[in-house]
Amino acid sequence: MPFIFIYPLILFIAFICSVFFLMTRSRRVMIKISFALFLFSVTVGFSIHTFTHMPAEADLAGTLLAVLRGIMSTARMFSLSDDYSVLAGLGESAWLTDNIWPQVLFWTGHVSALITIKATLFSIFGRKLIDSLKLKFGRHKEVYIIKGNDNYAAILSENIATHDAQLAQPDENRLIVLITSEEGSVKNKYEEIAHFAVVVNMANNKNSLVNCLVKTGFGKWFYRKKKYNIILGKDETTSYEDVLRVLEYALSKKVSPDNLNIFALISSEWNREKVEELALVSEKTEKKYPYTIHIIDEKELMIRQMIQAHPPYECHGLKINEKGIAAHNFTVIILGFDKVGQQALLRLIMNGQFVGSRMKAIVIDRDISHLKEHFIHCNPSLHLSCDIEFLDYDVRDKGFFKLLGSGFSCSSFDVDYVDYIVIALGEDSASKQTALDIKLHYERKNASALPLIAVYDKNGAFHDERYGGKIFTFGCLEEVYKDAIIIREESDKVAKAVNNTYAALYGGKQWHELDWFLQESNRASADFIPAMLKLSAYEKADMEKLLNSEVLTKDKELAEILAQTEHLRWVAFHAAMGYSPISIAEMRQRFNSFEGEKNSREHLDFCRRDTKSKLHLCLVHWDDLDEVSEAYRDLAALAGNHKEQTRDFKDNDRDVVKNIPKFLRTAR
Repeated sequence: MPFIFIYPLILFIAFICSVFFLMTRSRRVMIKISFALFLFSVTVGFSIHTFTHMPAEADLAGTLLAVLRGIMSTARMFSLSDDYSVLAGLGESAWLTDNIWPQVLFWTGHVSALITIKATLFSIFGRKLIDSLKLKFGRHKEVYIIKGNDNYAAILSENIATHDAQLAQPDENRLIVLITSEEGSVKNKYEEIAHFAVVVNMANNKNSLVNCLVKTGFGKWFYRKKKYNIILGKDETTSYEDVLRVLEYALSKKVSPDNLNIFALISSEWNREKVEELALVSEKTEKKYPYTIHIIDEKELMIRQMIQAHPPYECHGLKINEKGIAAHNFTVIILGFDKVGQQALLRLIMNGQFVGSRMKAIVIDRDISHLKEHFIHCNPSLHLSCDIEFLDYDVRDKGFFKLLGSGFSCSSFDVDYVDYIVIALGEDSASKQTALDIKLHYERKNASALPLIAVYDKNGAFHDERYGGKIFTFGCLEEVYKDAIIIREESDKVAKAVNNTYAALYGGKQWHELDWFLQESNRASADFIPAMLKLSAYEKADMEKLLNSEVLTKDKELAEILAQTEHLRWVAFHAAMGYSPISIAEMRQRFNSFEGEKNSREHLDFCRRDTKSKLHLCLVHWDDLDEVSEAYRDLAALAGNHKEQTRDFKDNDRDVVKNIPKFLRTAR
């Protein structure tokens, strides 16, 4: 007899679990299930009530009356009332009162109505409770916590929830939590964000980020498989403190490095260096916090997208032959030299290196005298990869077009053809008008080809191409704040493959053990792979063949040219990141002055590179690498390091080229 109570208990628990399930799943799932239960309740309720009220010999009036009673009784189900006692008193109710299954169906309809109305009320008035239950009990595999007060934080939340597909439904495996302040403009988009199953938390104090992590079960043993992505918005005043708190909390909870990524949007050099210090190695050559910190600059992301869409290797003026050698210099003009113009020049230098070509850059700004010295101070070795002419002109003045018409005859180098023009004047209308004026200038000259003209549109217009892609806009932040761009998990697969292959060949660290600079170095190498494929004449149709190859090319002459191209790219990347060369004499001096453990791997690393001081031994011409390698091998012999005694720095570049198919296979 006592076992009879088990059945109602089981049913009650099932009911409670179903309510919790509705509340902890996404809003879309809740609406779908609630709607299905609503239809079930209405169908069952209307059918039973109408059939029971129907007289034995119904005429039209009796049928209409039964239907109206059925509608009213069905409506009463959703006010948490029932008409069972009324139905039981009717003469036609024997089929209902004398049979168990119609009664089960009747009361199931009422329970469905109860769940529907409760879920609806919770959805309208109990959103904070629902959000709290989502945080604590949600079965999401990935957690994204975004801290930001502007609309771009909301846009990023939506894009991550739907994998950048505007019309797609939110991914039920992803929990998106947006932390914002009461003053943030994103607060006004609460309803729109909630539609994308985003949980909004108001930041009340400096520990809001860690408190949010605690609510989601971060670090608890039964959530070990969850992956956490912390994205810090453009409020750089708290970035360092936020990153430090998350790192310390993760370390205290022994969270796996594979389960945590931190993305900090930072543009100033000061704040970037502060955050970067948290990712640097300690005296024991191990990172104090073994987690990956992604330092992101939105201007750099804009330029990176611009170059991916319109890469330098596609410029026809280079005239690259079947041996991967360019016939002409790669020449660019930068109009406007604020942060966007500077990033454009640096990224074009990184991606515009080809054998047979010497990159030329003409930078024009009416305030160039104030900008030039600081830029050169921060990037003292750009002359290794590019000849730069700085000119003080206002492009809106007629003198600029006289200069353009003269072929820049006042510059310190000859300009026979311009490949790329970046216009970033700070005013959208002026930038666009200048682009049209330049196009008209080339048309009047009957030029054989129009240069690529990139126009920075800071007001956020989407990427727009005109004149066959020769003139295009870039800079729309809505195209930057995307899952694929900020999180960049797919694009980083190739960068991780580059690092893992290189580490296997020469010894090194896993991806999460690398500091920010080395991760960026691997990304730059991965970004240049399409250029290498173009130089080796691979087309998209050849990709399967390439993936099954052991080397990029069996043509030894072409392979050597590609290795030289890789070295040019590598030098340009380091120069654009502010590095300077170490001479052989300085390398020997550093070998003798090393204060750590003598003859260790770190001893030799200190001789040839210094990440903190931005120095590297290999920032030399390809032909000089033989002498550098020989001098380094001599020091390796003194240190007793047998592996480094065979080091040939040219082989580093050859191995990168040779292993491109392996990089792509691993990433796939």
